[in-house]
Amino acid sequence: MSAPGAASSGTTEPVGSCDPALARSVAFWLRAYPRRWRALRGAELSGLVIDLAAPDTHHLGWRAALDLVRGGWATRWREHPPLPAWLLYRVFDRRIPGPYRAWALDDIDGLLFPLRQGLFSWVVLLNAVLVIQRTESASTLWWFVGLICFALLASLVLWPEVVRQRARLKHIAPQPGERLVEGVLVEQDVPRPRATARSVLPWVVGLLAATTTTSALSVALSPKVLTAVSDHVVSADGDVVRNVEFVVAPMGGRWPVAASILAVALALGLLGAVVARRRLDRLASSCPGQPHRVPHALSRSGTLNFTFWATTIAAVGGLEISGRLVLGLSVALGAAALVLLPGALVALAVSRGVAASDLAISDVWHIAARGRLPAVDRPASALRPLLGPVPDGVTAGWPVEPPYPALP
Repeated sequence: MSAPGAASSGTTEPVGSCDPALARSVAFWLRAYPRRWRALRGAELSGLVIDLAAPDTHHLGWRAALDLVRGGWATRWREHPPLPAWLLYRVFDRRIPGPYRAWALDDIDGLLFPLRQGLFSWVVLLNAVLVIQRTESASTLWWFVGLICFALLASLVLWPEVVRQRARLKHIAPQPGERLVEGVLVEQDVPRPRATARSVLPWVVGLLAATTTTSALSVALSPKVLTAVSDHVVSADGDVVRNVEFVVAPMGGRWPVAASILAVALALGLLGAVVARRRLDRLASSCPGQPHRVPHALSRSGTLNFTFWATTIAAVGGLEISGRLVLGLSVALGAAALVLLPGALVALAVSRGVAASDLAISDVWHIAARGRLPAVDRPASALRPLLGPVPDGVTAGWPVEPPYPALP
């Protein structure tokens, strides 16, 4: 297999004295070609197109742009796996055949990969539900369409790099017994990235505070509530049977029940915060060294996750306040948030200490929840290009070890 490591690189823009606007225009239309192709030959083709352009040209003409698009999509089509292999890969997540691993790496590194992987499964589920229910209700259909859209949107922001890393290890890494060549991507141990508590906890506190506020507003303003109604029914044998039925009723004076649930949750959260504070004060500064860890600030994917969930919870509260949903879900979410919010505030205060500047969010959770020091992290697995030269006949094994060094 040829070295697909370059596929992760972006488009190489031509270097020279050409007009920057023309260079950007050429780079834009070159995106029709596969990413790995652009990484290897993009600069050469860009320079050729710019050399052939008329003097004082600021944008690529439509004929040249059409030729680039046509050539790019023809290249994509030639390298695309056949339909059976593509369906097994896309729908059932079956391992891609070896000749198409470079194509799969481009697909996995693409922005919409999580959405593409989940789209077929959700569409199949929608059709199955509609067939089983035998319903033609427009409202039911729109509810399921909304659920699918929510799930697909969630797939784009719920830690997409984790999904991509698992897919790379499954589809791209050579299997045991396959011959290794220079530049092939092999599974190797790398430092494990960990988000620091100092960067994550402000977002956690903000999300929990927004959830509790939404829950309180829903309890105060929601017009409907799900309540239990019990009555006694006389059976055919003459026995009196108590029948309990859940019905949707006006809120009326039933809000104290939901408020009591939130109050109990807050009391539990305060108690947990006291315990967490003692544990963190005692153990946070004594965490063991982590030679296989790379601390980092909260990533863009993490901020998108918190924003997505805050928006989703606010939408649930809005639906309950408007009467489109019955009060209940926001109460459960608010109770969970109130249990965690006091402890999160305590952890945020501890994480701002100088001695705990590199404390990971996973360490804080481990200490606060279990009362013990976290273990030393093991290295993570990732694909890295294999440097050469590689002797003939060397095959893949798990894991690949030196004497064949890898890029850091």
